[in-house]
Amino acid sequence: MKAFNDMRGALLNTEMKQPRYKALYWAMFVFLLFYAVVISLFPVVWILIAGFKDPQELYQIPATLFPKEFDITKLFEVWNQLKIYKYYFNTAYMSIGSVVLCLLCSGLAGYALSKIRPMGTKLVNNIVFWLMLIPGTMSTVPLYMTFKEFPIFGFSMMDTYWPIWLMGAASPFNIILFRSYFNGISNEIVEAAKIDGLSSIGIFRHIILPMGQPIFLVVGLFTFMSSFGNFFWPYLLISDENKIVLAVQLYKLKSTTFTQDYQMLAVLYSVLPLIILYAIFQDKIISGINIGGVKG
Repeated sequence: MKAFNDMRGALLNTEMKQPRYKALYWAMFVFLLFYAVVISLFPVVWILIAGFKDPQELYQIPATLFPKEFDITKLFEVWNQLKIYKYYFNTAYMSIGSVVLCLLCSGLAGYALSKIRPMGTKLVNNIVFWLMLIPGTMSTVPLYMTFKEFPIFGFSMMDTYWPIWLMGAASPFNIILFRSYFNGISNEIVEAAKIDGLSSIGIFRHIILPMGQPIFLVVGLFTFMSSFGNFFWPYLLISDENKIVLAVQLYKLKSTTFTQDYQMLAVLYSVLPLIILYAIFQDKIISGINIGGVKG
């Protein structure tokens, strides 16, 4: 039985201490790490290299790996001619609205299920969990019909960002994240606040918000990054040229006269904000992977 306790994978713990097995272990580790880094960086590097090539270089045979020259002014040409700034504004406006409604609605829902616990809380918890199992494709047609002509009232949400904002606000996964995190906040603190005369909204504002900053930050980051790259619903719901977001415009570039090198640099502009955002908040994003594991 002791032999089984000392096993580490296919090798015994004593064998792992031998130099040849140590060398093999670290060689495999370094190889897999290098492979993962190359696979992750290759698309971005390829977009950057292809974007600085001339159209003739892109189709040249034999192909060249690097462009003949890196002309930085090409970035400014793409920025101005494709009006990237306009689509940045539309995309940021849509994404920030999704973040605000998500934090407000999902945060309050998680707070209610964790601390207020009104009648029917167990049933609502089960419904939220079951909603996570429904494939998103099943709700596409009902949601589209709802946004096109809202039941009873009959108004339309087409060519507005409200459908994207409302869908971001009602996220079962985020509600569960908030509920799990708020379960880790001591109930004694909440009861003491009630004794001091704070209302439920007051407790949320003065206690839950300050103590829940990590979960609010992580959910906000994930929601922003997801909404920034959203293509399907903006493409389906928004036809107004003044409200088109960056992801939809990139798709429409295929039918324009802009050459492929310009299209590549436009794609680079679409991923650049997310790369910068990840570089700034990488610690928070990585910690957010385990944030749902708070004891509930």
